[in-house]
Amino acid sequence: MTRPPNHVTENEIKAAERLRGRGEYATALSLTQDMLRRVQDDGDMRMRLLFDVLYCSTRLCADSITNEAIHELEQMPQPKMSRIFIDFIQAMTYIAHGRYQEGLHLIDANLKSEFMERESFLVEKYRHLAYRGDALTGLARCDEALESLNEAHLLFPDGESETAILIDQSNCLTVLERYDDAYAAANLVLNRGDEEMATLAMQRMAECRMWQSRVPEALELYAATQKRLPCRLVQEERIQKGITNAMAYLEKLHPLGKPS
Repeated sequence: MTRPPNHVTENEIKAAERLRGRGEYATALSLTQDMLRRVQDDGDMRMRLLFDVLYCSTRLCADSITNEAIHELEQMPQPKMSRIFIDFIQAMTYIAHGRYQEGLHLIDANLKSEFMERESFLVEKYRHLAYRGDALTGLARCDEALESLNEAHLLFPDGESETAILIDQSNCLTVLERYDDAYAAANLVLNRGDEEMATLAMQRMAECRMWQSRVPEALELYAATQKRLPCRLVQEERIQKGITNAMAYLEKLHPLGKPS
């Protein structure tokens, strides 16, 4: 059976969403806007595409596109529920841009909504708590961050945000000088199938060992991390500085040419 020329498939939507997940927002936005022009479904599929547009347009600061999508969503059924998702998407963008307090404000408002008490919203509550922990980590409110991150983990111990949760936990635990716990959290990331996050985790592990003055271990981890570069999550200069500092520390302890 030949499908209509303007039919939109699940595979098309998922392909654009994968591009968005890799940070290719402009390409994903273009594909999603094309699907919106072709979609026959005026209900769930169109709503999904509108939210996909928002994920991209907010990251790209394309305000006119964002406003058009929000206006259409407000005309669809259950606008109050749509507002929860609209504000969460905006919160994620704020957090990605380092505007942690603004993101936190939107997330906290959403968490007070009666929707978050519904069983059907449990996944959304989990996602809100994970991003709340991320925002609080960015604000260096580490005790509060750990509470939110732990609450999210308890809801779904192996949920979609678990890798990011572990990295945030490691960051907070490092700030709190709980270096062994921070190392252990980062170590759990290594076998979760995300190579970029694993590289970031190795950097965190190396830095924990440096703080503990376990410098040979730190140097080994820095060297292993360096072999995995480039990585969009890790600054090469930071790794090189870590290696330089570790080698200088070891040289100070055991200077070359000094009689034994």
